[in-house]
Amino acid sequence: MHNFSANLKLRPVRIALLTRPNDLRSIRKFMRFSVCLWGGAYNPIIPVMKSLPSAWRDHNGLRAKASDITRGYVRYFEPDAYVEAEEGLLEAAGLEGFRQKHALDTRVLPLSSLMAKQHNQDWAKPSFGLSITDAMHDIYTKELQFETKQPRTASLVKPDNRSLVTEAVFGCYPEGKPVDYFQANYQKIFEPEEIPASPDAWRSVFSENYLTPLRFTRYKIEVEANWNDVLTLFVFDPASTLDCIDLWNMRSEQRFVLPVPVDWWADLLPDIRSLLKLEHRPIKGNPSDLMHYSTIEFARSISEDRVNKLTKEIIGDLPKEAVNFKHWRTQIWRAPMKQKHSRDEVPLVLNSAEKYITLSVDETSLATTFETLSPEFANKYGGSKLRWMNTVQPSHFHNSHLGTTLPFNSFDPYSTMTLLFHEPVLIGREGWSIGVRYQDVNALLTIPSPESAVISALKRFGIEARLSEPGHIAKQILGHVDGLWGMRLLADTGTLETLNTMAGGIRRKGVGEAETEELFDRRSKPVKEWHALVQRRKNQDRGVSSLNDFTSRNIIRLGLQSQCPNCANLNWHTLTVVDYDVTCERCQRSYPFPQSSLRRDNGNWSFRVVGPFAVPDYARGSYGALLALRAISNLDIGHSPMAYSTALSLNFDGVEAEADFVALRSPEGHGRQSDPELIICEAKSFGEGPLITRKDITKLRAIAKKLEGSIIVISVLRNHFVDAELKLIEPFVRWCRRPAANGEMHNTVILLTAHEIFCRFNIRLTWEELGGEHAKFADFKHHDSLTAFAEATQSIHLRLKSYHAELHEKSKAKQAEKLNIVGG
Repeated sequence: MHNFSANLKLRPVRIALLTRPNDLRSIRKFMRFSVCLWGGAYNPIIPVMKSLPSAWRDHNGLRAKASDITRGYVRYFEPDAYVEAEEGLLEAAGLEGFRQKHALDTRVLPLSSLMAKQHNQDWAKPSFGLSITDAMHDIYTKELQFETKQPRTASLVKPDNRSLVTEAVFGCYPEGKPVDYFQANYQKIFEPEEIPASPDAWRSVFSENYLTPLRFTRYKIEVEANWNDVLTLFVFDPASTLDCIDLWNMRSEQRFVLPVPVDWWADLLPDIRSLLKLEHRPIKGNPSDLMHYSTIEFARSISEDRVNKLTKEIIGDLPKEAVNFKHWRTQIWRAPMKQKHSRDEVPLVLNSAEKYITLSVDETSLATTFETLSPEFANKYGGSKLRWMNTVQPSHFHNSHLGTTLPFNSFDPYSTMTLLFHEPVLIGREGWSIGVRYQDVNALLTIPSPESAVISALKRFGIEARLSEPGHIAKQILGHVDGLWGMRLLADTGTLETLNTMAGGIRRKGVGEAETEELFDRRSKPVKEWHALVQRRKNQDRGVSSLNDFTSRNIIRLGLQSQCPNCANLNWHTLTVVDYDVTCERCQRSYPFPQSSLRRDNGNWSFRVVGPFAVPDYARGSYGALLALRAISNLDIGHSPMAYSTALSLNFDGVEAEADFVALRSPEGHGRQSDPELIICEAKSFGEGPLITRKDITKLRAIAKKLEGSIIVISVLRNHFVDAELKLIEPFVRWCRRPAANGEMHNTVILLTAHEIFCRFNIRLTWEELGGEHAKFADFKHHDSLTAFAEATQSIHLRLKSYHAELHEKSKAKQAEKLNIVGG
């Protein structure tokens, strides 16, 4: 069994509406349906557009395609299920992977089916999510049923058909006989004050903290946020569906948002000013007397002239530093810059319960079971197909036999991992999200092997991959040395050369068609030579403690040598076959073991390499590839495990290529998970002349072009790249540094030499000891991400500047050129 620990969390289902941004009717209906659902306040609205609305385009100068923005919303919110305002929006959003016909239950419905009438009943229940009536029943039985009624602290704001102000700010229940019981239950339990949508309603909710239908959807939900206590007042036009979409979605962002309808601005001005003054207070524990401040953000539909007018009205006698004004929308739909997260790029994490669990995974099926979490107030059974979610967040430290570092599958939920009956596991920032329908049930989860995880990730890019012959050899080597950690035994030039000599080799004669190959048999090495090798490495503190490190892992095996008296062949005999009479390996004739003519100092005893270590040419290049993989895994960047595969044969677009290893590594830091980076390696062993050839670079170009954003590793088991190699590598690196859609490098290229591959403890310390160009990049900032490390290696070997410094210089040069043209 393979065991690993994980954190299991309970949260509501995140249901997203796919809609045209001006579809008032659908947006209103979705907002009303959402207040009937536990956690409904956090259900996102994702606009699906053929072109950007002018208000959004003009205010932001956006150049991105409308489809890219829609996909960006999907990446940001990572919904569990979707409802379509009209058929076909799922495909328009690039989510056709959710239209799965083989699953037990669908994750996609038309909006009209979100509240479905039950069979032979005249009332409707949610098709996705947990009904808020379960929470109402819980609060009634536990808090209100047997207590003296308190003064009214709830409100029910009447809808305004001219706008979405009630739905977007306070929450409003749907109308009609099948669903009117939601509002009836709310009125019966809380006896709310029914008031029209007005500034007075705003004051009762945001000044006196009255309960509203929208607030109640957050019942027993904790928000895990990283916000810095900055209050954001969002001034918006409730008659604009665009503004209401922004307001609705802002509740899932890392900020505390207070909505202010622009038509109520004049009436609420005194309240707003008082609130801003109250918020402007000293930050506790800050020795510099810094003060809290607030932000007033104006919606994109509000004209610049009106924004300037409203800004002047609010300033008055407010301290200058009490408020900041924001005239733009945070572009949450943009793909985050690699390795860098701002507070706004990560949405809120919802949590209703959690526990730590240990999962025992069967070695053969890679399946595991665990008891799911359920809301304590939920009915045991319900009509919804997807009532709540459990999220499994694997520990950073666990068995390397499991592929737990997995690519996000926001657009293809049925890939990589599945539950029983082919139900999807959604993989994202929070971990592995699993839909649950009933209380107290066990989930059966199948976890892929690291190799399967990598091959599955490549398949999503249209690349068919399979383990190559060197890949099989490398995999066997890892099995012998107990994984990448055991590769420390081979991280030494002398050890690798000794193993390669003992493995025999290939001698090539002739040229072209006349070329022939001659195989050399394995050679043995006297015991004393291996003792000397081990002693040298112990003296140098090179990861070896005794000869047992090699014999216990079946890297070398002890035997006896004797010379055949018939053909003079030097034979080597294992301890299981040695006898008083032995057989010659060459002539196959028997002869007596030479008991009376043994060599001095036990010279007949010697070692031979066995298994994959007996493969010539440095185990078909496996040593160099595995040591390069070890070097990447040893970089002190977070603590996330890698999922990796040894050498793979890749087939795509008519191209056949081989990668010496492929890995998935999460750039996760400070508790946040990110979509793993895909790492492809071209590794070479020892040699005096050029090892990296034009053919290698052509292959890497094809792979890099296919895999935008991937990281390419080029490594040699030598302390430097020769000039002929650098002339090929530099144009390739510059080509990879062209900007991608998100402004980052199209591909990142890491250059490794023996300095990094054989380093004992820490690459930063190794570079510091080397001095020169290496020492310039020994500080932490050049090792805090694979991108930073790549730029450091490019600067050391190619003298290239950092990517963003280069972009800045190019931008300045273009500006200067424009000025010269205008001046001329």
